[in-house]
Amino acid sequence: MTPHARLILLLLCLCASRAGASEPWQGLRHGMTPEQVQQRFPQAKPPAEPDTLAGGAIEGLRLPGATLAGHPATVAYFFGHEGLVQASATLDDRLARADGMQAFEAIVRELAATHGAPHAQAWTHEPWQRRSMEWRVEGIPLRVLYSDMGETSLVKLIWQARRPDAPPPPRLELPAGAADR
Repeated sequence: MTPHARLILLLLCLCASRAGASEPWQGLRHGMTPEQVQQRFPQAKPPAEPDTLAGGAIEGLRLPGATLAGHPATVAYFFGHEGLVQASATLDDRLARADGMQAFEAIVRELAATHGAPHAQAWTHEPWQRRSMEWRVEGIPLRVLYSDMGETSLVKLIWQARRPDAPPPPRLELPAGAADR
């Protein structure tokens, strides 16, 4: 990419989101405090009713007004006992949820343009259609998930940081033929 093209891309990214950054995980690292994340994203505020992840991390900040491929999104920043562990963005608008595949593909195109080909991907049709694509951004998994649930769909982006010395997460797999039962 030429320096001129990079400059144009950078300017577009800076203008793309009301949240101040086109990628609401840029500049984050594992272990940051809520105050450090809020310095990076000043519009992020503690939620009135925080969510909790299965592993116990609690949503400490929420950033409304972010965008993913032009679609409004809300970003949740989750903190564990060791600080920041995850940022996840969920699309807000009904149109994106009604046609989630189109929104998913737009997000994938933007990420591929910025970060290259995905590191991994999956597409499952049963019991409902689900797709996922994963990139490694500075060694940290960045996943885009799509689930079609009939009249609505879910499109979510997850940036999941772990300690730099953490072992790889377990992979849960069903025994062969278990999904057919």
